[in-house]
Amino acid sequence: MQIKKLTVKTISEAMEKIRREFGEDAYILDTKKVKKGGFFGIGGEKYLEVTVLSEENKNPEYKPQKSKKSTQESDSTYTLNDLIKRNTPEFYRKKEREEKISAPSYFKSNKEPNYKDSKDDLTEFIKTSREISSKIDKSAESFYRQHIEREPSESEIKDSLKLQELMNMVEKLNKKMEVNNLYLQDIKDKLYEKSYSRTFIESFLNQLNDLKVEENWKNQEIIRTRFEKKLYQSFEILNFGDVKNKVMFIGPTGVGKTTTLAKIAANLKKMNKKIALITIDTYRIAATDQLKTYADILGISLNICYTPSDLKIAVESLLNFDVILIDTAGRSHKNNLQMGELKVFKDVVNPDYNIMLVSSNTNCEDMMHIYDNFSYLKPNALIFTKMDETSSYGQLFSFLEYSKLPLLGITDGQRVPEDLKFPSKEWLTHAAVEEVFK
Repeated sequence: MQIKKLTVKTISEAMEKIRREFGEDAYILDTKKVKKGGFFGIGGEKYLEVTVLSEENKNPEYKPQKSKKSTQESDSTYTLNDLIKRNTPEFYRKKEREEKISAPSYFKSNKEPNYKDSKDDLTEFIKTSREISSKIDKSAESFYRQHIEREPSESEIKDSLKLQELMNMVEKLNKKMEVNNLYLQDIKDKLYEKSYSRTFIESFLNQLNDLKVEENWKNQEIIRTRFEKKLYQSFEILNFGDVKNKVMFIGPTGVGKTTTLAKIAANLKKMNKKIALITIDTYRIAATDQLKTYADILGISLNICYTPSDLKIAVESLLNFDVILIDTAGRSHKNNLQMGELKVFKDVVNPDYNIMLVSSNTNCEDMMHIYDNFSYLKPNALIFTKMDETSSYGQLFSFLEYSKLPLLGITDGQRVPEDLKFPSKEWLTHAAVEEVFK
């Protein structure tokens, strides 16, 4: 057996030398870092000093160089016999004599050391080390299998199943949505075609998320029913018979306020109501003449007011009438000065019904913009005019939902009083549904 010290730069270099010189059965007993070169240990290079144990040189190609003096010990290699001799009582006694130190009593023995027993003890030590190392490897493997490759617990299995179930549900939902999206887009396009607002459409489509929308969705009764319900809930109706006291008509230019006022006056006349008319529309040429003509035909008195004070006096003089209908000049919702002037007249009157008129042939976005500018006048009822000039109901329902104003009536022509309708919720809703699902 041999013990040898190798000085190398890396452990890889040491392993290569050990395999080359001693084969695969060699053992590394010790490693430590050393420095070589430099000046008094400064600036030297770092090396590894590796102590190797081998029972014999199993590499036939390796031929160690013989020492020039057989009795001279090598600086780095010792035979097993040399190692044993260096650890015998005689060796220590010789060392003690040289140092003039008395030898311990237990070394005073004439018996020669048994080199064979020492060699056997070292062999037994190596064998025991191998067994311990093997047990450590087996314990490590068992620990790994127990903690890394162990069977999952019941709770972990349940969690895994829940996760898989959730993933399956998401996958099914995605597939359903992919199919639905195709036909939902068809519904969306149809509603856009009928002038419904983006907000109204998105709100309705959200109500269809739980349904499987088919290609021929117009024949799906549940979709039709939900659309009808959506329309029905989007507005309220103001009963025409409840209209009384001071009633003012406001709205942008050209919506037909004067003609609509005459139609309402005629209907109230049929109900035997005592009616008076007031106009502050002195801006348009012949506007007062038009209303005076209607008043003469109906046998109703007409008062023309030019200032807010005139209006106040006229209203106070007519308080014994059942209904006072007040016509106003059309005002551009973009003209702040005109809108401010209209508010002064409105505050003087403090009407019980402040009816806003909107033309049905106006697109939905413009309707909402008009309402935003007139809202500070606090309208509390709505009439759609010129219904005969449009081909869709979408903008009406979108605006009703947006403004929250109750609907009083719809005009659909110039005839007085025939072309004024007071539709029920059921009639108007049915007409809009048929328009989409026909």
